[in-house]
Amino acid sequence: MDLNLQGQSVIRVCFDTALTVLTSEDCELRVETAAVVKRPDEGAVPFDPESPGTAAVQLMQLIHDAIILAEVGSIGNLAIAFESGAELSVAPHAEYEAWGLVEPNGRRVVCMPGGEVALWGEQ
Repeated sequence: MDLNLQGQSVIRVCFDTALTVLTSEDCELRVETAAVVKRPDEGAVPFDPESPGTAAVQLMQLIHDAIILAEVGSIGNLAIAFESGAELSVAPHAEYEAWGLVEPNGRRVVCMPGGEVALWGEQ
């Protein structure tokens, strides 16, 4: 499933109990379970959103980067590719919501426990 985020830029990256990424068109992505950020010059770095550690530097470098692809795979996995060559990927979690996207029109896309993808709002 294409999340239609192409052309949007990252304008804010926040860390609390999750990783929150805000885009130039007011979309909000929250990553709540383990994920991986990959930069072409630094390789893949796994991280826990509650304490991203060294991955925080790579995640902050996404600010002003344009999204060229944002897709949900058949098992609920999220893959986002950026113009810089960076990638963000989130696998589904067996017990928790792994990630969620909220758009300004009220549409929500959430990876439910086990990988099922739920949609609410405008289709």
